[in-house]
Amino acid sequence: MHISILGSGTCVPSPERSSACIRVASGQITVVLDSGPGSLRQLARSGTDINAIDLVCYTHLHVDHTADFVPLLFASKYAPRERTRDLAIIAAPGFHDFYDRLTHAYGGWIVPESFALDWIDAAQPAVFGSLTITTAPVRHTPDSIAFRLQDNSGKSMVYSGDTDYCPGIIDLAARCDVLILECSFPNDQYHEGHLTPELAGKIASEAGCRQLVLTHFYPACDPQQAVSGAEKHFKGSIKAAYDFFDIIT
Repeated sequence: MHISILGSGTCVPSPERSSACIRVASGQITVVLDSGPGSLRQLARSGTDINAIDLVCYTHLHVDHTADFVPLLFASKYAPRERTRDLAIIAAPGFHDFYDRLTHAYGGWIVPESFALDWIDAAQPAVFGSLTITTAPVRHTPDSIAFRLQDNSGKSMVYSGDTDYCPGIIDLAARCDVLILECSFPNDQYHEGHLTPELAGKIASEAGCRQLVLTHFYPACDPQQAVSGAEKHFKGSIKAAYDFFDIIT
């Protein structure tokens, strides 16, 4: 499983960090988790053809995680290389209705013609190529979810999206190989619905994961200090993500 964090930032514009986007390649399958503003450019810079994406997963509906969904659909209709393979979507509750409302705003420009959207129920485990995908509700918005991807060899990664400390993310991440957690604010600037370094470390420790990767840094949260803060609770490997940070499990 090859994991690339293409966007390690937030809604705050930054010359160094794009908004949330992760690409996972496993066997012949390419998955994108969240696509905040700028994600299509990050995918292009990583050498990813958008028509090669098999599955898109969305943790919640906030703009910094979904803004490039519309550009993805629009670009997929671009001739002479329009998409012809169906695109699967696993998303937080309410996302299908969100898409329907977007079609009222943008009309047929984002309605596929040469392919279909395959909506997969996030509430049930899904087998997709070499991956088994499960989700769990997390504490951010009322409908936010986190994702666990596990391949046929048993290697697993978990991505929190935005979350606060909660049982859902701990249980989903149990004994995973790579746990990617948001780390929005320093310990002395806790915001409800988000994690601080110490809370991220606590989740990693209680989940028993092998490696913790911190991402989704607001400007106030220094990445290296975040690693030090997480080390107070988690004694395994801890990395601070940056754009185009790669992990191979």
